Amino acid sequence: MTTKSYKRIEAVAKTGAILKYLAGQKEPVPAPVIGHAVSMPTPTVMCHLNTLEEIGFVQGINDHWKLGFGLALIYARVKSALEAEHARIGSEIHKLENGGE
Repeated sequence: MTTKSYKRIEAVAKTGAILKYLAGQKEPVPAPVIGHAVSMPTPTVMCHLNTLEEIGFVQGINDHWKLGFGLALIYARVKSALEAEHARIGSEIHKLENGGE
């Protein structure tokens, strides 16, 4: 982290709150319920949801919302990178335990 200070982007924080809320839901949720849960007006939530739907991060189903497959693709990429790092570290440990072989 640099010592330089950067401003917080409120729209990103709001989007994060919506996504985190949806991640904890088992079923699609209507926008007013999301708004209440994240302390935002429904029109604000709808603006975020519509944009998130355009990029595949949420999916609207009959006025209810759930996470979309765009986030699953990001998760899969992060998981794959972590698994590769785990394998690399395991290999390094094995080499160290066996005298560099």
